Amino acid sequence: MPRDLHYRPVDDRPCPCLICTGVPAGRDTGLVSTVEQHGWCALRAASSVDFAYTVGLWHSFRLPELVMFGLDGEGMQHWLDACVARVREHGWPDPAAPFAGVIDGFDTQLRPVDESWRDALFGTAHRFYAGWPVPVWQLVWPDAAGRWPWEEGATMSCRLRQASAWLPVGEHPAGGFPLPAQPDSWALTTRSVLDGSRPPTLVVFDDDAFDVLDERGHDADDLCLGYLGHLVLRHPVLREVGDLPAGTAAAAAPGGSWRRTTVSAGQRAASTAGWQRGEETRVTG
Repeated sequence: MPRDLHYRPVDDRPCPCLICTGVPAGRDTGLVSTVEQHGWCALRAASSVDFAYTVGLWHSFRLPELVMFGLDGEGMQHWLDACVARVREHGWPDPAAPFAGVIDGFDTQLRPVDESWRDALFGTAHRFYAGWPVPVWQLVWPDAAGRWPWEEGATMSCRLRQASAWLPVGEHPAGGFPLPAQPDSWALTTRSVLDGSRPPTLVVFDDDAFDVLDERGHDADDLCLGYLGHLVLRHPVLREVGDLPAGTAAAAAPGGSWRRTTVSAGQRAASTAGWQRGEETRVTG
């Protein structure tokens, strides 16, 4: 393996991990075995938007761990492994310098993850390294046209599925996609909500799908299907119902709060009929 990978650790203390210290691995026995055999492990973490990250790169190569957000979980594990192979062959790239060799046909780039993300995202790595703050860098991917998530015109999937983890959590512009569905999934809504002329006042999450409606509810005469991500960008207030459980409806209440109730049989029937009507009009812009 190459000895000089062009990354200079800022701390040269001995590795504090479970392997080096001999601390019993407990529930992380499988992880420790994988790192001992292969040098690292790429873990998938399921969330409203999946992410994957490595454990073991610091132990094996004194390289930062890597994290990737927002694509297929198994695919991200594969791409993280490809990034490790690329780094081991060519060295650590400069921050924010695009490089090929990870995702076929697309450049990627690496950015250092802010410390404020550590506790929320990297619990397994935290245990493996006994709480020591090993550096983590984010593998960032562009949209199909090669635009990065911070560039004007980047698709909503590229922007909303990836955390901007190089920023402190408190400065993050979106906090990742907030709802328990993908931003390019269809939602039943109205043209008035999509164009911003009416605010959303009813959100129904049932059968893995969202209804985002104005005060007219399912009786609106301009029902349509729109991308859920477009609705969140148009109406950031929808982030307040990001923890809505399945089978729950949230109605806007005075004072800016949301009143949550179990989806009723009547709402479920109205939603089914609304989706049938909305199927006639899909708004993609």
